[in-house]
Amino acid sequence: MTPCRARWMLLAGALAAAPAGARAAGDLFTDPVDGAFDVDRFLASRYGFVPVVVPITEPAVGYGAAAGLVFLHGRLGGEEAEPGARRVPPSLSAAVGMYTSNGSWGAAAAHLGHWNGGDVRYLGAAAYTSLELSAYPGGQKVRFRLEAVPVVQDLTFRLFGSDLSAGARYTFAGTQMNVEQGAEAVESRDLKVVLSGLGPVLRWDGRDSIFSPNRGVRAEAAVTWYAPWLGSDRDGWKARVSEVSYGSLLPWLVAALRLDLQLSGGDLPFWFRPYVGLRGVPALRYQGQHVFVAETEERIDFTARWSAVLFGGVGAATAVPTPTLAWGLGTGFRYLLARQFGLRMGLDVARGPEDWAVYVIFGNAWN
Repeated sequence: MTPCRARWMLLAGALAAAPAGARAAGDLFTDPVDGAFDVDRFLASRYGFVPVVVPITEPAVGYGAAAGLVFLHGRLGGEEAEPGARRVPPSLSAAVGMYTSNGSWGAAAAHLGHWNGGDVRYLGAAAYTSLELSAYPGGQKVRFRLEAVPVVQDLTFRLFGSDLSAGARYTFAGTQMNVEQGAEAVESRDLKVVLSGLGPVLRWDGRDSIFSPNRGVRAEAAVTWYAPWLGSDRDGWKARVSEVSYGSLLPWLVAALRLDLQLSGGDLPFWFRPYVGLRGVPALRYQGQHVFVAETEERIDFTARWSAVLFGGVGAATAVPTPTLAWGLGTGFRYLLARQFGLRMGLDVARGPEDWAVYVIFGNAWN
């Protein structure tokens, strides 16, 4: 639930600790197809883990860094897979800590597992965060510190051998909120709330990569109910319908579209309401009971490894006293870091209604 959009799995190959032996290291970090720097072989080797240092550039929490370990389990995709075989995404495990310039900090551990040939997908994550944030309920700025222990458990099963899967998601957040500015705009200066919710998930995932897709669609519909019988202090609900689609319009041009509708109701605290998520727009800046976002991104491949991206989007939130609109647009670049995993990384510069922002991207900005 933390609004910090820290890209904590970045600079994977460039900052990886190479195994002993210069020759072995050279083999692991060179693609035999084109001779370029590539981390496919290292990620698929018995070493498998990557130490990472990740810039945090989310405007809502300031500049900072996250550091930790990421481990990829599973075989390479692409040419290593049998012709016509279903691509099974690799499983991921991670442990990370973060700190930013405004005093926000946290630690987290997570595992994304794909089992039984990808028929079973599991996501489990837990964290402790202490975040210095600002929100604008009713249009008035509220600055507050939020200490939270969020936990997510998500389990889905593939249906009928297709790209469609269904399951359930449980979310928990033990939170302590202390208002530092604008207390008159919220219900209490100091508030301790436990949120516990459960609901169904329906997902379609036909992308050719979970990192940086060239084609395919991922769509998801989920509803979560927060109720006293689940141990929640508040009674409410959140629903989300989202999709991201990718297509190669030309051999050197990949176009993508993201649509995201979030709904909420009941007695949820203000910091837990949906918000417009766009590059160039700080998290929690544009909140409402309901939120809709539309964004497009075009990737132009100049070479097999190097690309440029152009992106832009708009978002709307049903806020009090009037609905609010936000926009964000920008440009950036990508490098194909792991060819057979379909993994690109790079840097984006975005402009929103108030200011500029910089984002380091691992895989895709919509991951």
